[in-house]
Amino acid sequence: MRSHWRFSISFVLGPNASQTGADGAAETPCWLNIFTLGGWSVKGIIFNVAEEVVTDLYGADAWDSLLASAELEGAYTSLGNYDDAEIAAIIAAAAVLLDVGLDETWRIVGRHMLPLLAQRIPNIAGQYDDAEQFLLSVNDIIHPEVKLLYPDSIPPVFEFTDTDAGLLVRYQSDRGLTTLAEGLILGCGDLFGETVTVETMNCDSSTDCTFRVSFSDGQA
Repeated sequence: MRSHWRFSISFVLGPNASQTGADGAAETPCWLNIFTLGGWSVKGIIFNVAEEVVTDLYGADAWDSLLASAELEGAYTSLGNYDDAEIAAIIAAAAVLLDVGLDETWRIVGRHMLPLLAQRIPNIAGQYDDAEQFLLSVNDIIHPEVKLLYPDSIPPVFEFTDTDAGLLVRYQSDRGLTTLAEGLILGCGDLFGETVTVETMNCDSSTDCTFRVSFSDGQA
């Protein structure tokens, strides 16, 4: 038997008052289109957590190197709004530092970001038995909490369909951060000490993508 859920999840990415629309989106590379179209802003907490990820994995000097490469000062308050071009520049610099592609860089950051974001909401992980339960309930636990702190955040939409072959997760967002979303799903497994496998099934565009997600006990 198959069942279907529709939830939304907020990654605390908010709109900028100077937004101009998405004209020309199809001509922009998948990894970049969300930053060059529409004048979006990014909440400071995303920069804060990105700094934690880089520092934990590669040391404080690595974060300083990224900021220098991106020509940024790096002073971000969690409640502040910052130009989306800044996070794009940091991710691009990280890709060069790590010698991996931009999509893989987003995936790495998203995976390590999820447990750190979860830590900012007290006792969240303890409410759920496993990664799948957490993922399916993400709208109930993260979205309301985030909206209290960041009322102008705009959540992507996730649809969940349970099948015999695994959980189908459809990501829909004007931001087009499919690989970040993939990394966050993988991070759910890390949060619960499980192995999560994500397979891309269908991506009509960078703003609409479906993954097949499977869960198993224990990390590989």
